[in-house]
Amino acid sequence: MSDTRISVTDTLDAPVERVFALLADPDRHPDLDGSGTVHASHTHLAITEVGDVFVMEMDHPDRGRYRVENHVVRYEPDRALAWMPARVGATPSGHVWGWELEPDSDDRTVVTHYHDWAELTDPELLARVREVTPDEMRMTIGNLAEALA
Repeated sequence: MSDTRISVTDTLDAPVERVFALLADPDRHPDLDGSGTVHASHTHLAITEVGDVFVMEMDHPDRGRYRVENHVVRYEPDRALAWMPARVGATPSGHVWGWELEPDSDDRTVVTHYHDWAELTDPELLARVREVTPDEMRMTIGNLAEALA
């Protein structure tokens, strides 16, 4: 961890291809979210390349319901997936949510989930980027493991 990045890692009992396919399906993200803020996908299409945009409905205790556009900035099949959130119709503000996958064997995968805000440009968001905690991110990986079981 650093002042501008949180990451958590665990090893899951599933092949890397299954892990990646689940992460690339925005409709499953509400099932995985350990923070409780991701509520619904409005895109209903799998992520297939850098440049894809998927829309999620969020719900935060202080901000209520709102939508974000997630701009895919990294897509490496069975290896990595990352996106930059933005207000609908706006340019991403520079923080990245991502996943890195490493096969541990044919049926096990080392999974790293990270949030990086080193390039954050919106000062309004600076106070909010640490709202999701490492424990909530670990819960997300746990939810991913359950979804793959």
